[in-house]
Amino acid sequence: MKSWLGLRSDGAELERLIGFAEEFANRHDLPEGERARLLIILEELFTNAVNYGYPDGGVGRIDVALAAKEGRIEINFCDDGKPFDPLSHPLPDLDRPPADRPIGGLGLPLLRSLVDEGRYRRDRGRNHLALTRNIPQPG
Repeated sequence: MKSWLGLRSDGAELERLIGFAEEFANRHDLPEGERARLLIILEELFTNAVNYGYPDGGVGRIDVALAAKEGRIEINFCDDGKPFDPLSHPLPDLDRPPADRPIGGLGLPLLRSLVDEGRYRRDRGRNHLALTRNIPQPG
């Protein structure tokens, strides 16, 4: 069963997104660690879209769909912000001393470490990101 939420590209909408994700996690009895990972992924995607996808300050639309299927979570995140593929964007050089790196930029490595599969496409003026996270089975 797929759950869907439409949001404005406004930081105030983060609270609605968190509530949506928590309700999804409860409905599908996700283990506590998976709930936390899902929230991290969605918060990172949403915050990046809001902060960087609309540089002129305009308000756009962000759509999030979640599904739980046979040991995995599927996340579809779409926005009408500027084109950006978080899966192919260069990662920061983490071997450089922190003082020699620009501030920020750690969200993408974190995001990539939390998903098992990802696909990006730009279609009709929208970014479409499909992510899959496998849920380890206990035992």
